[in-house]
Amino acid sequence: MRTSLFLYLLLSTAFPAIAQKSPVSSSRILDLRDALSRKVIQVEVTGLGGHHGECLKITCKNLGGQQIRVHFPQGQLMEPADSNQQTLVVAEEKWLAVSTKKPAEILLKTFCTQAGDLSPTRGSLFSVAAMAPETLCKVLQYISEHGKTEDVAAQAAVWATISRTGLGSIGDPQLTQFVALQLGKATPSYRIRHEKVESVPGKAADLGKALVVEGNFMYYLEKDEMVRMVLLDESGALVKTISKDEKMIAGEHRSGLQLQVWNLQPGKYIVRMQTKDGRVIKDMEVEF
Repeated sequence: MRTSLFLYLLLSTAFPAIAQKSPVSSSRILDLRDALSRKVIQVEVTGLGGHHGECLKITCKNLGGQQIRVHFPQGQLMEPADSNQQTLVVAEEKWLAVSTKKPAEILLKTFCTQAGDLSPTRGSLFSVAAMAPETLCKVLQYISEHGKTEDVAAQAAVWATISRTGLGSIGDPQLTQFVALQLGKATPSYRIRHEKVESVPGKAADLGKALVVEGNFMYYLEKDEMVRMVLLDESGALVKTISKDEKMIAGEHRSGLQLQVWNLQPGKYIVRMQTKDGRVIKDMEVEF
């Protein structure tokens, strides 16, 4: 009797340890790319049309012998079969339980990473690619934690991070500041207003043409001066005169800036306050 009881206790304590080390149990929860590399699942990634919002449908088939949970990480890149279409990045992480009996489906929210490429059409095919760079992953985390995933500014922030469009085009001050910090750039003191462009699957998607640069321009004069404001291109060549010569008294000055740029080529420019004889008082770089 005592021998039977000892044997029962020995087996009951040993069995959980054996089960815990089982490779089947350890594969129950898997990252998407890990599950694919281990051939535990098979996926089909199709576009629902567009690039911002719930734009991808994942059909996941279990190739193993037990139910698993698949993790779709934030920052996962999805590469289009058509290279003219945009590479998408997963905006929010998701989990999906996949049984052995039938395939499971999940919709993923995404952003476009390539401003100017075609917005994916409905039914377009994608493949699972690498993870996005760490900088973009941090921006995506900030966007989701602050409830900005659906904002137009969020897509502009993604483009500014990875496609290197201008920070002034983001619009949201806090988000602009965060992206600037990640990129090691100064936060712009201006914003760019763009023409409204409807996002259409199969058409190029970007911010639209820059129309107006808006912001504040601050400068200091040690003495009374005749000054003017001009716009220069990146090489320093004069593009146009923004304000005529005007006598300003010594001290600190703050002026609003509303610069029409719809007829200019996209690029980097310099807004300069200078004296009548050309001496530089202050430069402000703008990019659109």
